[in-house]
Amino acid sequence: MTNPSFQRRLRSFSFTLVELLVVIAVIGLLLALLLPAVRTSSEASRRMSCGNHFKQLGLAMHQYHTAFGQFPAAMGGTDRGPTPIDGNANRLSGIVAMLPYMEGDQLWDQIVSPANINGVQYPAMGPAPWVSAYSPWTQGLPLLRCPSSDGAADDRGFARTNYAFSIGDAARDIHQAKLLRGVFASGLNSRIKDIKDGTSNTIAMAEIGSRSELAVVGQYAMKQPSVLDNPGACRNTLRKRKSPYYAPNTPLSALGRGGRWADGAAGFSMVNTVLPPNSPSCAIGASEESDGVYSAGSLHPGGAMSMVADGSVRFINADIDAGDSRTATLTAARMSARAASPFGVWGALGTASSAEDVAVP
Repeated sequence: MTNPSFQRRLRSFSFTLVELLVVIAVIGLLLALLLPAVRTSSEASRRMSCGNHFKQLGLAMHQYHTAFGQFPAAMGGTDRGPTPIDGNANRLSGIVAMLPYMEGDQLWDQIVSPANINGVQYPAMGPAPWVSAYSPWTQGLPLLRCPSSDGAADDRGFARTNYAFSIGDAARDIHQAKLLRGVFASGLNSRIKDIKDGTSNTIAMAEIGSRSELAVVGQYAMKQPSVLDNPGACRNTLRKRKSPYYAPNTPLSALGRGGRWADGAAGFSMVNTVLPPNSPSCAIGASEESDGVYSAGSLHPGGAMSMVADGSVRFINADIDAGDSRTATLTAARMSARAASPFGVWGALGTASSAEDVAVP
């Protein structure tokens, strides 16, 4: 027979249905309050990691300068060769040249040596960066990936990058540059003394996203010739005026921004300071080696990371002043190394020697 006093004590320790529901509601409320803080903390950690990657790239950039008296070209190489297999088509990204200074020694050793891979002979400095059978071009480098980027994994065998070289506000003749508008340019090398606006006031590299379906960050529209005369027209490719997605009928690139880390073409490895961060990007032709507007972008809320020419890291807000986006990009006749940028503070931060009185935020 059950002891009555035991039953009374048992009832005193039990929950009624109402009390149980109250406890569940309180737990749910606490979880609702805590989860955003956890997400915020996680993003802060990813952003810090992304910034550390940029710092290492900045250190590598300056070590290269110490060794050679100049920074690498944004795009260059050795020779074209009769076929893509026989030469790298002068399409290698400056990242390739920086490999020995960013813990990429083993990969660099493979690239600088002739190689026979699966019966195919490749020259020193490799074939064109779109030859996926050449294994160094498919090897990923953790340093080149921002943890916040949740785009596609390495695509079609190629390893990706989330960090691109700034070419200032140049949008025309990008791949046959005649002068240095920013810290970097295709086929041209700058030196610290060329950055007359100051290494602490000039953007050297900026973040780009990874391809993820129709998301603006990490992708670029193609066949948009009007953007050279009106960069703001690039926004016409969006689903809505301020949408973070391209319209479904917009012709987009196959691999997106940063789709081949070793490829120096603008679609993969360059940023210009024309439209502000997280804006759409537009190539005027059907190739990644086309002129156009190539915007910085990231999944960090409100903007994108950048690396300044002195090697420090700054976060650039998406609402930074970028002037009037309807202003035509500079033609060769109008452009000089000393010409002021028409694209506001953002454009001025990209130029290396235009004497604009602005500082990186």
